[in-house]
Amino acid sequence: MEKIKSLKKIFRREKIEGYIIPKNDEFFSEYIQDHNDRLNYITNFSGSYGFALILKEKNYLFVDGRYTLQANNQSGKSFKIVTIPDKMPCDILKEKKISIGFDPNLFTKKSLSAFFGKSECIYKPIFKNLIDKIWKRKKNKNIKPFYLIKNKDAGANIQVKLNTLTKIIKKNKADYLFATAPENISWLLNIRGRDTEYSPLAYAHATIDKKGNVNLFCDLKKINNSFKSKLGKNVKITNFDSLPNIIQKMSKKKILVDSLTCSIFYKSIIKKNNYILLKPDPIYYLKSLKNNIEIHNTVK
Repeated sequence: MEKIKSLKKIFRREKIEGYIIPKNDEFFSEYIQDHNDRLNYITNFSGSYGFALILKEKNYLFVDGRYTLQANNQSGKSFKIVTIPDKMPCDILKEKKISIGFDPNLFTKKSLSAFFGKSECIYKPIFKNLIDKIWKRKKNKNIKPFYLIKNKDAGANIQVKLNTLTKIIKKNKADYLFATAPENISWLLNIRGRDTEYSPLAYAHATIDKKGNVNLFCDLKKINNSFKSKLGKNVKITNFDSLPNIIQKMSKKKILVDSLTCSIFYKSIIKKNNYILLKPDPIYYLKSLKNNIEIHNTVK
């Protein structure tokens, strides 16, 4: 495939001998927009889960048992299909000592370690995604705005949820929670979006301090004045692209970081000048405690 040849030409410049391409985007959602489906672009595999490992001499596509036959049909001519967990990447790489590149925005430390941690290879973060260098495409410009659900449908308003959350932040002696899971931010602020086809998620990250002040980082094109005014004075909205710079300016803060959804990219920025408290996002726990309205809406 010409795409793979084009990708491998970049290896020498980046001083790597392999590259990993996951299915997910930077929000780690199962379903992603077509223009972010880098795995489909490079492999022709359209399933909802998998990742490719492209080496100089061979190409591998890892999928779970749901997709073995589909992956063979769609990608078998150019990729060796491997079903996990029957065989893992570290099994293939166990006798190799090579440098493998990856996009740190698309991996957590936990996900990288789970599949590649037992090999002796060097894993090199490359901050400009290599697929983006060869894939010239138009990104979806159909921007759909965020919207709020009513308190009567959520069962609790934003302030009630923030009050409960800040107690947990203080209990952990943290200054901030860095929330990176869109589903958690959507629940906390009673917001919804149309960023995925199958779930009303609002793609965003957020910082919440111990006083209940929120900085919501998202695409500002999805925000209108009515939405902003209804969120409340303690919720600030900032362009998503500003997030790395704002985090870099934070210093000597204790920050709760979610071990499941915080990318290697953001974790590396935070730990330069701050103290990381690596724990599951407490919003997962709060979401599990359903109020009467939520229970009613679930069984309705």
